[in-house]
Amino acid sequence: MHKYTTHLVKEYDAICIEDLNVKGMLMSHVASKGVHRALFGRFRSYLEYKCKSAGVKLVIANRFYPSTQRCAACGNIKKDDEKITLSGNKKNGTKHNEYVCYNKKCPNYGKVVDRDMNAMMNLTFLIDHPRYNKAL
Repeated sequence: MHKYTTHLVKEYDAICIEDLNVKGMLMSHVASKGVHRALFGRFRSYLEYKCKSAGVKLVIANRFYPSTQRCAACGNIKKDDEKITLSGNKKNGTKHNEYVCYNKKCPNYGKVVDRDMNAMMNLTFLIDHPRYNKAL
């Protein structure tokens, strides 16, 4: 983990990570093994002190920022039964790792996009637009 966080700090001028509810995720049987293995808390603290000492901008996304629910192309936010959960979206029949925007004005309307890639683009957006770093 030290090598990876060092690599990130050397490679990027700015980094954005999510403020995850690790304790809550550990309670979930679906996500607990992956979270435990990843040691998010330690990862974050390594990244914080390394960014600070190297002068790299570190943005911590608000715990309730909708990174996986917001379309990175148009900004539309999924609500209620449109939201993506760990089991996907039953209403639209999408899997947990798929993001589909249903805003007809969006260039990605109806296209299946990788959910994590969409979230990554939303988090990257926060680096230059911190005013959007809030829960909706």
